[in-house]
Amino acid sequence: MRIIISGGGDIGRLTAESLVNAGHEVVIIERQRDVCERLAEELDVLVICGDATRPDVLEKAGIEKADLIIALSGDDKMNLLTALVAREEYDIKRVIVKLDDPAFNMVCQRLGVEEIVNPKIATAKHISDMARRPHALEVSTLVGGSIRVFTTIIHKPEHKGKRIDALGLPENSIAVVVQRGEEFFIPTSGFRVMDGDHLTILCEEKELDVLTDTFE
Repeated sequence: MRIIISGGGDIGRLTAESLVNAGHEVVIIERQRDVCERLAEELDVLVICGDATRPDVLEKAGIEKADLIIALSGDDKMNLLTALVAREEYDIKRVIVKLDDPAFNMVCQRLGVEEIVNPKIATAKHISDMARRPHALEVSTLVGGSIRVFTTIIHKPEHKGKRIDALGLPENSIAVVVQRGEEFFIPTSGFRVMDGDHLTILCEEKELDVLTDTFE
């Protein structure tokens, strides 16, 4: 994909680095020239120094060919305006917006932008989940706070060598990925998990405690 990121701060830089490593073409738009120069030196991306709310800057970044816009600046209003221009002027279908103030969520949704990231809320939820489930590798919000991803390591004797459909997963959950060393598998019901496998499960939030009791 061709992805344009507005904002070259810590989140923007880390997001760009991750996307480049995954094989995507990334362009960063950043207002501060010193930040632009640093990003150009550190990352294999095109860096445009300018205001991402300006059509001429977006066109310089190649917005006509963009598949996704990610607005990650430290200014909520700028992120909202960037999203509005991208959708209304250039008909970009996918826009992800970072909002520090959840009060802007409704405005964003009214603009038709539903992929919203609230870092403070996400961090608080993640810390809360870690406190409740100290042995889980990862528990994070995926969709609207109701669908979660639960990742654990297979270590209990009763689970080693068992088929996925014999693990006793809750009804509203599904095993989606197994990592075994450097290999990754999308498990079928008959897939057998082994000692040390990293098992990732999608579930409803209400099932997290059940999964924790089962695997941890």
